[in-house]
Amino acid sequence: MKDTIQAILIGAGQRGTDVYGAYALHHPERIQFVAVAEPNAKRRKHFAEEHKIPAANQFTSWEPLLKRESLGQAAFVCTQDQQHTAPALTALRAGYDVLLEKPMATKAEECRQLVAVAEETGHQLHISHVLRYTKHFQTMRDIIQFGDLGDIVNISHRENVSWWHMAHSFVRGNWRREEESAPMILAKCCHDLDILVWLLDDRCQYLSSIGNLLHYRPEKAPNGAPQYCLDGCPVADSCPYYAPFIYEDLLPLWRNYAAGAQGIEKLLTQAYERTPKLLKAIGKISAGARQISEYRGWPISVVALDPTPENVHEELRKGPYGRCVYKCDNDVVDHQVVAMQFETGPSVTLTMHGHSHCEGRFTRIQGTRAELQATFGFGGSRIEVSEHRSGEKTVYDTSSTDAGHGGGDNRFIDAFVKSLQANDEALALSTARQSLESHLMAFAAEEARLGKKIVEMEHFRS
Repeated sequence: MKDTIQAILIGAGQRGTDVYGAYALHHPERIQFVAVAEPNAKRRKHFAEEHKIPAANQFTSWEPLLKRESLGQAAFVCTQDQQHTAPALTALRAGYDVLLEKPMATKAEECRQLVAVAEETGHQLHISHVLRYTKHFQTMRDIIQFGDLGDIVNISHRENVSWWHMAHSFVRGNWRREEESAPMILAKCCHDLDILVWLLDDRCQYLSSIGNLLHYRPEKAPNGAPQYCLDGCPVADSCPYYAPFIYEDLLPLWRNYAAGAQGIEKLLTQAYERTPKLLKAIGKISAGARQISEYRGWPISVVALDPTPENVHEELRKGPYGRCVYKCDNDVVDHQVVAMQFETGPSVTLTMHGHSHCEGRFTRIQGTRAELQATFGFGGSRIEVSEHRSGEKTVYDTSSTDAGHGGGDNRFIDAFVKSLQANDEALALSTARQSLESHLMAFAAEEARLGKKIVEMEHFRS
């Protein structure tokens, strides 16, 4: 095996800094970032300081970085969705193996081009389909592939985006407008479509889709609501989308976490809602309490680079995350359903929506021998299998102590690093060509939704 992987980062946003950058800081023997390209001066400086990157290897854009002689083996492309294709293609042609954030691109032809160039150059291209790497979905796949459920007849899978996450990412945030990011079914659910293909080890034959933007619209705004929540909103005490309630109180986040947590973690998150001052006092002697009372992670790490209470409050005054959700420029759907027929016969539905009380993915699978019900949530995950003949139930605790998509983030990076060290793409759970399938399904679903029709998947593969 090769030594420590030397890597460059293109895009030092939340994923680039808080996921991939954090992994490198915790595992410097596996991977080290030696250069960064980021247009935001504060984020660029912050990342460079954390990783001790010299000024000569700090760039405001990716073009001059990739014109340089190769600085390492790996390129992490973590720009905004619409900016993925050009730097990823250039990096592949410059000799880098590439880790590319999902979605791989926002146009079907660009997705195909990325796969083609990776195969032509012989360099690895890994798309961050991190759910494949979770204990939860790996257990579910084993149950299906081992035949415990018999033949699969139907799958109902739900991507329940919580109301506050929807407001954060798809109304106020970077994924609110299709022309600036991607259709929500692609941006959010290329994960889910990939998982469905992987679980069944099958391909979709044809699909249809319905959905629209129902709630986050100007005509839904309360009377007298200002452009920004802190400009004197008349319903500040009752509106669930009131920005300080979401980003300063953080109650929606911890309620969501408590819904699936167990043991002491559940008690601590519940205590935060009842007596936040007491929990902060306990935090002086309890690391668990301190992680909650002094929390600085997502989503507030997106609102402010240094998310102190003072900085977050200041950003909410006139920043994008302080806007009234009914007075943003969003246009992506807030609910969508995709109905699919797979080649070996199962019927599958995917429901995505942004109005769930608790964040999580719910899966229900009907087989000829047993039924599976599963929950993949913030605070914990589980799978329950009910056998038809005996009536026996088997419960699998698939929770993970690792943060980041149920532990999938770190395991994905582990696999990426190992595949580069061994020069063996088979050490990863997915190739770029396999990742392409879920993206084409998302594009087909959007065409079906807009055209009110059934789409044959072969049309998108050819």
